[in-house]
Amino acid sequence: MNHTTRNNPFAALERRYRPQIVAGLRAAGLTYSEIRRTLGISLRQVEQHAGEGAALRAQGYSVAEIAAELGVPAGSMGRVLPGPRASELTERHTEVLAAASHMHGMQIDVLAEFLNVYESSAYAIARVLVDNGHASMAKVQRGRAWLVPKRDVAARYLGWRPPEWVPSLMFAQHYRAVAQARVMLVGSDPQLWVSERVLRHEAARRVRVEAEARNRKPVLEFSTSREPVAGRPHIHDGWFCGVVDGLYGWWALEVELTEKDPHHLDSALSGAFRSARDAQPHRLVGLLYLCRTDRVIAAVKAAKKRLPQELSALQLELAIGDFDAEWDQHLATRRRMRDAAKANRLHTNLIRLSKEAS
Repeated sequence: MNHTTRNNPFAALERRYRPQIVAGLRAAGLTYSEIRRTLGISLRQVEQHAGEGAALRAQGYSVAEIAAELGVPAGSMGRVLPGPRASELTERHTEVLAAASHMHGMQIDVLAEFLNVYESSAYAIARVLVDNGHASMAKVQRGRAWLVPKRDVAARYLGWRPPEWVPSLMFAQHYRAVAQARVMLVGSDPQLWVSERVLRHEAARRVRVEAEARNRKPVLEFSTSREPVAGRPHIHDGWFCGVVDGLYGWWALEVELTEKDPHHLDSALSGAFRSARDAQPHRLVGLLYLCRTDRVIAAVKAAKKRLPQELSALQLELAIGDFDAEWDQHLATRRRMRDAAKANRLHTNLIRLSKEAS
């Protein structure tokens, strides 16, 4: 029945009577997903002909309840029902713009975890921001699209006008991982996080002040974990306030996804320790390295043993974690919490219905 078949003589007829066909398939007990596969059309097209999702939303049903009724994954509801259009931003919209501005942008699936909502809800929020000119959507690598605030919009949340920026393929995976780390470590609380963008801006300001005092031209080149440069001020991937290995306080975060040449890793680790030692206005208690693969973890541990005495003697802790294991645990915990909440809602509804029936 798929009308996309090139030589299908009934394709035009099927399109003409598609509303009746969809209605008939629903009456026969097929779900939206089954109709989509049968007719080779999108979930949005199924909804346009059936209209059940819009009717249920108008009656006040939740996204999860509508998804269960229509027979589609809750995370795909954004493809069934368009998000509400809005000309004025809500508190949730401004929260998203602020976070995305500090994180250089966020992929939709990471944004959903940041907000602790389904991807369909994150898409709906992003769509409002894009439709009203506050942000754009960019497809960079495999996976979900990125939500990137416009330059002037980001300036309002950062406090200064940043350069034009779009996530590049070279650094997209790194920025995604840093955003994931933020979600795991502090959730959506902006008071517990200092972004790499803020750290870089403040470092540049200090360099300018020092250069002006010496009547010199400032050299605005810095070292980072992904691009270590010996002798340059080091910029951490972020700071966060929380508990690591039982120690509470402000920590510097470094995300290591690939194994580096030992010389470059030594430069990065030494720079990270020096920067943590000289941090202001927060006093840092340690550095957390979230690493991908056992080889990267082993490399960081080896680099720690090679630290100069002046740095290894500092009162700074070094904690090392498995990035992917931590993220998988985070997702599993979120799923358990959502399943428990859903079961609780169903239990409450059953009690209410049984009372009404009696």
